Amino acid sequence: MTLSIDGTDIGEIIEIASIVGSIVTMLVVGLLVYLMVRPPRHVRDRRKADARAIEPDPVEAEQLWRLVDRMEARLEVLERALADRIERPAIGGREQQRILAPVEDDRDSARKE
Repeated sequence: MTLSIDGTDIGEIIEIASIVGSIVTMLVVGLLVYLMVRPPRHVRDRRKADARAIEPDPVEAEQLWRLVDRMEARLEVLERALADRIERPAIGGREQQRILAPVEDDRDSARKE
């Protein structure tokens, strides 16, 4: 059996080896960066223990729910007030006439004549 390799085969082998090598290098660099930036084991263990130790206080939870209920009630009042203000004109009758009345002669109207 005879094996013949020419220049194009060698070029393809080198190209494939460089692609595989760059992928492996990226994975190794990524692993090194991950190992350098992650916190030490004792810090991770302490964070896990703290997370398990925190249990919600029933009294505090009840106070928070009461606060949420109060805020919702205030929001409803605010929504009704804004709806009333939008439905009614803000200025009407004599007040509107006074605002739209011409400026008196003795007042400065900021107009240049």
